[in-house]
Amino acid sequence: MKAAIIIFIFIFITLCLISGQVLCFRVFGCTRGSLMFKCMISNQRETDDQHKVKCFCRDRSCKISSISADVQRRWVYNGRFALYDDENSRFFTVFIRNLSREDNGEYTCGNNQTWNHYVTLVVSEESRCGKSVIQDGYLGQKTITFRCEYDEKFKTHTKVFYRLNEDPVHVLNSSRSSQSSEEKFSLSDSHEDHFNVTIRDISAADGGVYLCGVERGGSDQSITHITFIKEIQLNVQGKITSVQVQAYSSKSVFITCKFPQKFKGNKKFIQKDSPQKIFVDGQNQWVHHGKVLMFDDSSEGRLKVFISDLTAADEATYRCGVNIPDHDLFTEIKLTVNQVDHFPESSNASAIIGESVKLTCNFPEKHDETFKHICKENKEKICESISSSEEKRFEFSAGPAGVFTVSISNVSVRDAGVYWYGAETRDTHLTSVSLTNQHQLTLTMPSVVGREGDSSEIKCPYDENHSTEIKHLYKGKCSTKDAQNIIQSDEAHVNKPKISVKDDTELNLFTVTLSDLRAEDAGIYWCAVGEAFNLPIELMIVLKDALFTHASVGGSVSIRCKNIRSRTQRLFCSGDQPNICVRDGVRVSSDTRTNGRFSLTDETSAGVFTVDITNLTEEDSGKYWCAEETSGSFVFTEIHLRVTEGSPVIVAVSVGLILLAVCLVLMLLKIKYNRKHGIISSSDRRETGDHEMVQDSDPTSTPLYSTGQLPTIPSDSQNPLYSTGQLPTIPSDRVLYSSVSFQKHEESLSNATVSFSKNEVHSDYASVKHSNTPN
Repeated sequence: MKAAIIIFIFIFITLCLISGQVLCFRVFGCTRGSLMFKCMISNQRETDDQHKVKCFCRDRSCKISSISADVQRRWVYNGRFALYDDENSRFFTVFIRNLSREDNGEYTCGNNQTWNHYVTLVVSEESRCGKSVIQDGYLGQKTITFRCEYDEKFKTHTKVFYRLNEDPVHVLNSSRSSQSSEEKFSLSDSHEDHFNVTIRDISAADGGVYLCGVERGGSDQSITHITFIKEIQLNVQGKITSVQVQAYSSKSVFITCKFPQKFKGNKKFIQKDSPQKIFVDGQNQWVHHGKVLMFDDSSEGRLKVFISDLTAADEATYRCGVNIPDHDLFTEIKLTVNQVDHFPESSNASAIIGESVKLTCNFPEKHDETFKHICKENKEKICESISSSEEKRFEFSAGPAGVFTVSISNVSVRDAGVYWYGAETRDTHLTSVSLTNQHQLTLTMPSVVGREGDSSEIKCPYDENHSTEIKHLYKGKCSTKDAQNIIQSDEAHVNKPKISVKDDTELNLFTVTLSDLRAEDAGIYWCAVGEAFNLPIELMIVLKDALFTHASVGGSVSIRCKNIRSRTQRLFCSGDQPNICVRDGVRVSSDTRTNGRFSLTDETSAGVFTVDITNLTEEDSGKYWCAEETSGSFVFTEIHLRVTEGSPVIVAVSVGLILLAVCLVLMLLKIKYNRKHGIISSSDRRETGDHEMVQDSDPTSTPLYSTGQLPTIPSDSQNPLYSTGQLPTIPSDRVLYSSVSFQKHEESLSNATVSFSKNEVHSDYASVKHSNTPN
């Protein structure tokens, strides 16, 4: 490879030596950089050639990659190549951008083949060459400085700073020129590895592309060229941007303005339709100015603006800005306040600590494609975004048009409060959130229901960072020293045999098991790590004995609830579970003693309280709870109420009469059967005077009824239909009614008694038998 380069250079020099009027020279560039050099027209001061078409070609025949110019004093472009012809000069200028190794080679610059300059372009890799940067400046900015690095081999070369625009590439300053500190452009060279260029009093006209370079070649202008090593795009801004923000009447809007980090220490301001600026006095704190609140975040160079209770008067053009010496940098905000009636004023939700909750939010359908946002009010009623450490528990999901859902997992005590939802619009320099929905989230502590005599588990999740620390379970008020330390994770089970613990560090779960539960175990427990009380849990106790009662539709019932503790709050509620009952199903209590058909009466001396329910309906059937509460400690008695059609007494009498009728039919069938087969009972024989039939009868036959017994079905001798003092039963059933009272199978029929005379049954049977005896 080196041999080829040496041969190429040798041939090049030889050609240049034998070419007569033809000039040959080399120019050097670097990859990704730019290059500018001059092609001589003639050694003559003036010739006709200078007025002819100029061209720059890749090969000597100008058939490949050529660019020509028949106009003067204007740049002509062909991709990365540009040519400029100055009619008053003896040369024209060639400019090439974004060089690459493929640009290496021989070029020709000339005029219609009547004269030629042969140029060899060498492109090399250089460590500090080919950089391209974008830098922002601001209207009125006092100074801006660019840094241009170069390789050590250029320490003694002349440094130049050029500007590239529609006009010719022209020098603004160089290290050879004498400079004043008051000049618009000034250049200072370190003579080691960089030089600096400073521009003063930035104006809109200063925006554009600038080039840092070094001069290379000899003193002769014909071979001097400039290698540009850095390209700088300067953007001059005053009004950073203009943004449209839509908000809604009676709602709020949250705006965040972003500024360059270098201005994070400068004062921020808000300005509304007037020259007067409202400055933020102090950083990292909310500052009130009427209904406008501002927060200067010095850590990120942002200004937060919160405007609540919007009205039509708030519709205006605002400036959200930062104060710069001799100038301001701002974002223009055009705020529109719309009247929208279909947003609900507020909504409410309740969640259990440690579980999840879903919140439904509304927003204008025209914001359907925007980002959805949730924020939480702080003590100053300012809605602040959810912290990044908590964001992972908040999940958004799409719903019908104009609706979305926010799910909050693993709800904790700190999640209670007022939330706002809205649509978020993001811009490069500004983010705005139009808040539309207010939502109040209340929390209830998780509850564990245990039955007297059984066991219950209290589960305490904790952060993995606390896996090696000692866990505690307390009972009582968490914020006082009166809290009772029930047990801790390193405590031996033998010390408290009714209580056992398990600390699962893989699941980050501390579990306490309480055995042989008693009413006094009810209360509020707290899971704690170290000194932090981080999770309250309510243990409710259900007493062993449940009450069952039955009543009829339209009637009344009185339920007597035992009061096992003094100075308690009494209540009566409905629901499948005690915790649901207390939360949603309270009918009457010590505070509300009458509620429609329900009323509560205390019988302190008897240690009970009574609940009366009038005008019963079948819908009143179900599970109820008598509860007493002291400082969050609940004890329950389970009540089962069944309400059916008809009075229990009437039902019992009706059933008895039906059974009596069945018995009479059975007796008639028995008599008919006996007569057909010639079987006569002892009573028949007495009436006919045949005393010997008793001795001749089958000793294994079953009498219709014996002394003290009523008749039974012949085939059911083991289950008499009537026993002494009993009413009839269905043969396949157990005794359903006792003497003097009827009881419904499996449930009590209160006050239902029916009495029958055994003599009446006998006399009725005798009369029937006599009427069927043959004369």
